[in-house]
Amino acid sequence: MIQSEQFGRTFWISPDGDFVSCPTFKDGTPDVQNLDYLEDWQGDDLTILEFNEIIKIYQRLVHRKEFGIGGWGLPDWANNFCANY
Repeated sequence: MIQSEQFGRTFWISPDGDFVSCPTFKDGTPDVQNLDYLEDWQGDDLTILEFNEIIKIYQRLVHRKEFGIGGWGLPDWANNFCANY
């Protein structure tokens, strides 16, 4: 999981390979009641800097997953959400 200060969100790749995020509370914990898939994002267009940040986050998550560096070390709530959504 990666927390982005720029977006105020926590990002991860689900066991099924989906790119998922949720808001991050000020204390750094994820707001698990408001999870969503990035493919469903709608609304304001991203700036080029925001788009670049999303790509960097995704690349880091894929690298972690491929090399076993925390890519699948998801908390139970994240695994359960992704399996049941």
